[in-house]
Amino acid sequence: MKNLLSLTTLAFFIILFSGCPYSAEVAIDQPSIKIDEKLLGKWESKSSSDYTYIVTKLDDKIYVFEKKSASSGDVTTYNGFLSDIGGTRFMNIYEPGSETPTYYFYKVEVSGSGVKTTLTPVTENIDEKFTTSNELKDFFKKNMVNSYFFEKDTDEYIKAD
Repeated sequence: MKNLLSLTTLAFFIILFSGCPYSAEVAIDQPSIKIDEKLLGKWESKSSSDYTYIVTKLDDKIYVFEKKSASSGDVTTYNGFLSDIGGTRFMNIYEPGSETPTYYFYKVEVSGSGVKTTLTPVTENIDEKFTTSNELKDFFKKNMVNSYFFEKDTDEYIKAD
């Protein structure tokens, strides 16, 4: 059963956030940025209507992401929070309840009107491992200006409510 849960988790990340972005055992930092109300609500991928995504808040700094299958109604849940590095916002996504969470990272851009959100995964081609958030944040700050740092494909989501 635990293996099935692990496979489901992996599949969710691959489908929800295209590709397999860089992951680490530490977050960029601790949750400190208040919820952006523009991110809350029901979202649909611009490229597919197989799933809807409901974004709510767990508290004033942590989001809850629910991915609902249009065909089966199955729901998968993850948590996340924003980090800011030099004016660029990153979402730290993780599975709630994990003893040792694995964090996945996406650059987040929200349109001025709040009807479109773009997620750009941090490339999976980063080999470095970090033991502290400060080390990870410094690495991001130094390298996010390089063309290889982000995946070429971005995911666009349109507000559905």
